[in-house]
Amino acid sequence: MGNPLIHRRIRKTVVGVLIVLILLWTLLPLIWMALSSVFPYQELISERTGHWLPSKPTFKHYISFFDPTQEISSRFLSSLRNSMIIASTTTVVCLFFGSIAAYAIARIHFKFKRTMVMSLMFIRMLPTITLIIPFFIIVNVIDTALLRLFGVGVHLYDSRSLLTILYTSFTLGFVIWVMRGFFITLPVELEDAARIDGLSRFQTVFRIVLPLASNGLIATGVLAFLLAWDEFILALIFTRTEAAETLPLFIAELGSQYIHDFTQISAAGVIACIPPFLLVLLFQKFIISGLTMGGVKG
Repeated sequence: MGNPLIHRRIRKTVVGVLIVLILLWTLLPLIWMALSSVFPYQELISERTGHWLPSKPTFKHYISFFDPTQEISSRFLSSLRNSMIIASTTTVVCLFFGSIAAYAIARIHFKFKRTMVMSLMFIRMLPTITLIIPFFIIVNVIDTALLRLFGVGVHLYDSRSLLTILYTSFTLGFVIWVMRGFFITLPVELEDAARIDGLSRFQTVFRIVLPLASNGLIATGVLAFLLAWDEFILALIFTRTEAAETLPLFIAELGSQYIHDFTQISAAGVIACIPPFLLVLLFQKFIISGLTMGGVKG
């Protein structure tokens, strides 16, 4: 049988080691990115460098991104603004329509309901690259049709509006799936009582259900924002100028075919991590409680 106390200590030790390894695996790349951003470029790429800390830290790349006299500053600030607008708009649109759709799926019985629910996750699991050509054809068809009908093209390509639509098409199914889990955990009796008091279905949703699911809304909103903030493939294909260039695309284009300024790329990467980090830090209590609530049933 053995000594139970010894077995318990062994389990705790194993779990502790695994936790440390997972933390190192997760944090070390971020730490190295932060360190690389303050290394002098020649020192970072030098084969003779045998230390992990820069001998003469420099913050010139951070300064250049916000210095109006630098050419790179306008591109960086434009991409940062585009990412913030696109990710925020995508999050708001997905939360609004996704919450209504998720409530309908959770409460209303109709044919092929289970098939619809499973298809939501199937669409999300599709590799983005597989839908690039269909999306491209649809955009061209819409532009051409509007030009013939009204004589004016909307020029969806290379616009924040198009990226918002595309991001929403991928994120909406995820939001519906997650919010459905939250709504299932809410007692139906509260909604029945509200209906008896004279509230319509929509009034019940906006006055009773959504306030009760506020933690779930915040948790899902943060996840939706992160999905839109980090998206790269669609931005790469459907943009060509600063008008809609996002931050991930800007970072990828900092280098060229032959030269990559890794210190500059690392500095931009650190700045790109700040908004999601602050968002998670600000709403961490709501995220934890919301994900816990949504995990009770499914």
